[in-house]
Amino acid sequence: MRYYASLLCLILVLVSCKNQDKNPESDPDFKTEQTENKTTTEVNTENSTSANSNYNKSEKETLEASDTNNNETEASSSILIDPGATYIKVDESDANCSCYCLELDMNNNTELCLAENEMFINARYAKTGNSVNIFYVSPSNKNTNKDLPWEDFDTNTPIAVLSPAKNGNIELDWKGFYIDGELAVDYAIYGKKTLEGTYKKQ
Repeated sequence: MRYYASLLCLILVLVSCKNQDKNPESDPDFKTEQTENKTTTEVNTENSTSANSNYNKSEKETLEASDTNNNETEASSSILIDPGATYIKVDESDANCSCYCLELDMNNNTELCLAENEMFINARYAKTGNSVNIFYVSPSNKNTNKDLPWEDFDTNTPIAVLSPAKNGNIELDWKGFYIDGELAVDYAIYGKKTLEGTYKKQ
């Protein structure tokens, strides 16, 4: 395409540089060049239109396939996190759900274990798209660790996020506790070892 455009420009420059006294329209060479250029331009336009339509068709098919795959993934992902279900952490044997379970009750607070037999909190879940945010509410009655500044922790900033994973599992990403919108670095690791990881439906 560039070759023909360059050729056309070159011809136009040559034609415009011809002697001003000569009438270009009466010149037989000019008419021949004009006819050749017109034919070449028409062929190039047809080829270009054909190539563009093939490209656009291919691009459209690719985009539609991508959208279909994304919609299928989103639809299947939204099914993977089952509100009301109980999930147990993979590679942990906790038949009684004393520390390595998540009970996904979207309407009520639930208890989470941060350190086995020692640290428990009450938390709430909030679904956001395909994910579920976990928010700190208060220390649990079972909590034996009184050393943390429980009353200072934010209750409106997620401490963890649940996301769909492969094979119907869910992934918990621990963020940590926040104080006044800032990550409380001194307390960020509490819950990470116990809660973070992959969970399967019980």
